Amino acid sequence: MNGKIKVLLNGYGVIGKRVADAVTLQDDMEIIGVADVVSDWRVKMAQKKGYTIYCSVSDPQRVEAMKKGGIEVAGTLEDLLRKGAIDVVVDCAPAGFGAKNKEALYDKYGVKAIFEGGEKHEVANLSFVAQCNYSEAVEKAESGHKYCRIVSCNTTAACRIFHALYTNFKIKKARMILVRRATDPVKGDTGGIMNTVVPSHLPSHHAPDVRTVIHDAIPDLYSAAVKGSHTMYHFHFYDVTFDQKITREEVLEALQNEPRLTFVNSKDGVIGLASIIEISRDLGLPRGDIYTIPIWEDFVTVIGENELLLAAACPNENDVIPENIDAIRALTLIEKDGSKSIEKTNKTLKIPEVLY
Repeated sequence: MNGKIKVLLNGYGVIGKRVADAVTLQDDMEIIGVADVVSDWRVKMAQKKGYTIYCSVSDPQRVEAMKKGGIEVAGTLEDLLRKGAIDVVVDCAPAGFGAKNKEALYDKYGVKAIFEGGEKHEVANLSFVAQCNYSEAVEKAESGHKYCRIVSCNTTAACRIFHALYTNFKIKKARMILVRRATDPVKGDTGGIMNTVVPSHLPSHHAPDVRTVIHDAIPDLYSAAVKGSHTMYHFHFYDVTFDQKITREEVLEALQNEPRLTFVNSKDGVIGLASIIEISRDLGLPRGDIYTIPIWEDFVTVIGENELLLAAACPNENDVIPENIDAIRALTLIEKDGSKSIEKTNKTLKIPEVLY
């Protein structure tokens, strides 16, 4: 492709608004517009930022309602697709709508599209975490494949951690336990739980979802999840058994060398998720987004000769944002080298290698 990649953002919610802002920071892509179906404060913020707004459905009544709500609607998403004005759509619509949009619009107009973790793997038949399978995405794109799915925040975090381990050691089995936040912070007044912990997924979908990215790298993988009464960040605990002897020093080195992982330490006063949230705010990055996965260095524990325990935090609102940027490059083939794309994205988003 010549020139900048033309990106349309469909759905301006928690992930969508962050993807839009991340795209604007890249010199090889640009936001052509933002599509949505409402005229609430979210879309008004997009308009205030200067994004051109489109209606994501071809419904004159919906377009008129958005205009009456104070939105300057430039047209519909289908208008743009019909004109061939878009290279790739990043679909950040609520779970399930991406599959509908694919059938109704993206298949119809032959446009490339990236979906989020709320959609099933089968929607794209390519699930993506940059450091794990960037080359797979490039190979499929070269053969004409048009779709890619960014896995969920939890699966993204797990894939990064497991990639550091299975590329350096032979894993026999792994168990991951997740304490999920109850709901997104912005939805804290309309949903979620209080003063309780709910066993929500036993087993959970995360282990099968990890396999859509890393395939057979871990022979025996299991996950479970509970829901906590907080709204920011998930907590991860891992118990990994290897088919070889390992040392704590070797594991720390592997984790330290992995992109988009970083260490924190309880001896520094980082005793829980709240401390990490405060650090993310102090870094001065937009919205307090750190994009990386903090791992408690002092809790990295080797039991016996081949069993590893570790604990990590998952920034649920933002760790998938760099994956969307890298996926745009892979799917459109503007950068075939995954390491170069990761390095560029890390630099433009100012992803910290060290939090403090």
